[in-house]
Amino acid sequence: MKEFISICVELSVGLFALLLLTKVMGRASMSESTPFDFISMIVVGDFVSDAIYDPQTHVFKVIFTILFWGILIYLIDIITLKYHQSRGFFESQPALIINKGQIDRKIMKKNRIDMNHLQMLLRDRNIFSLREIEFAILEPNGKISVIRKSEYEQTKRKDLKLANEAVSLPITLISDGTIIEKNLPLIGKTEAWLIDELKKHSIEEPSQIMIAEWRNEDGLFLQRIHS
Repeated sequence: MKEFISICVELSVGLFALLLLTKVMGRASMSESTPFDFISMIVVGDFVSDAIYDPQTHVFKVIFTILFWGILIYLIDIITLKYHQSRGFFESQPALIINKGQIDRKIMKKNRIDMNHLQMLLRDRNIFSLREIEFAILEPNGKISVIRKSEYEQTKRKDLKLANEAVSLPITLISDGTIIEKNLPLIGKTEAWLIDELKKHSIEEPSQIMIAEWRNEDGLFLQRIHS
């Protein structure tokens, strides 16, 4: 019975101490976790779990651990606010992953992002075609911020009193230089057709293509790999 009471006390203390820590860290850090925030949560969570299940750990050690960790985070926040140069060490920097409509492959490799991941991030922003993007920035929290090309800026058709048009989902045909064979039947095309289309654009091999996608409204969209 004494052991259960001890666990209840340590859980309660840990909960309120963590709530206090989140207040100190501020709401901004809790809205979207950066890599530094992620590490902080893992470390604090590990401290609390060890304290709860280790009978040798006293409740005051839980308080001290969370308090000391909170002080460290608070000091780092002050340092990054006062000294701009330190932010590059403690925080990830935004990365311009698409510049003037062109995908920067070096930035993608540096941030360990492949085409599938990039497309997933864009779909999360309700962007289903790479042809719509002028600039895209990979944020420190792993999400992506986008500026659309002017012709793809979202204007409601009903505002202009225009008739509705059919909308289709873009189909990826080439990703990172590799033909996605299973997607060709979805648009009623063959690999031979795709190779022929590449040659029309003076492209000899699919390995030269970063992304190729098909959309019924616009046809084929290609973007070369730029070294």
